[in-house]
Amino acid sequence: TPMLHSRMFSTQPKYRKEQFSTCPEDRPVFAQFCGDDPQTVLAAAKLLPPGSVDAVDLNCGCPQGIARKGHYGAYLLSEPDVIEGIVSTLDKELSVPSTVKIRLVNNHELQDTLNLVSRLEAAGASVLCLHGRTKEMKGQFTGPADWDAIAAVRKRVGIPLIANGGIQTFQDAERCLQATGANAVMSSEALLEYPALFCPTRSVYQDELALEYLELAKLYQTPHKQIKAHMFHFLYAGLQLHTDLRQAFGEAKGWDQINAAAMAFQERRRQDRDLGNPWPDKGWYMRYREPLGKKRKAESDGATEASPKGDDVKVPRTEPNTPESNEAESV
Repeated sequence: TPMLHSRMFSTQPKYRKEQFSTCPEDRPVFAQFCGDDPQTVLAAAKLLPPGSVDAVDLNCGCPQGIARKGHYGAYLLSEPDVIEGIVSTLDKELSVPSTVKIRLVNNHELQDTLNLVSRLEAAGASVLCLHGRTKEMKGQFTGPADWDAIAAVRKRVGIPLIANGGIQTFQDAERCLQATGANAVMSSEALLEYPALFCPTRSVYQDELALEYLELAKLYQTPHKQIKAHMFHFLYAGLQLHTDLRQAFGEAKGWDQINAAAMAFQERRRQDRDLGNPWPDKGWYMRYREPLGKKRKAESDGATEASPKGDDVKVPRTEPNTPESNEAESV
């Protein structure tokens, strides 16, 4: 799930109703909470509908300023006693496994991270997810994910390890598994922009994905606020070119108006492709490192060559052997 605030989830019925939903097809599903108090996180977890989740995850990876202010996420990494206490409580009191998402404790002493994962395993964590960056590595300061550090943690623990960081494509996922020995990989920002990332046999334009998502959102009655957020992730690159449609999405009220904006967007992008406009199909994942803007728009306006479908329409990425990412921490 998205990262759920344990205090708000445990005390506010409206927050629970708005922020947590699932369906029988949505399995396996982990409910992810943030918080710094064992009893508060436990109380939140016990308010989940019976049988609705397969595990409860503690987020110790969020690097945002709000996490520092709220004393949760990656800002607990320097307080292993706090994290250990929460994990131990969840392990003892819940009927489903407890898991933990973390980042590297720091970038100068790997032993600190190794010590932490050993303590979390001993406290009862059933699965660990490690983002191979520190909390300082975010936004414009994002650097390569340290897959070597993830590999060292894989050798240290005896429980499943999920590798996170630098997963922009399916090929990245394969390289990461080979390089780290991890049991699985996690992608967040790249997956938010391109939900077909883990489907290597299918290549699809962003406007097509958006319309497919809208049909599912209508079927499962997804709140309109969440639909809009996903639209801006999916269609980020194209909306940097067709800026007037950003307003159409922003002002849309209800599914019908959002769908109408998405249909108009698709027609624009089809025209771009027919006219040979090479404006990239993706860009949100790389927005800090390769921002789209007026310069690219001017180049696009003067272009004559068509962009083929598939990998060739992706925003150029960095050298494959230096995996980079700016994953959101709420997956």
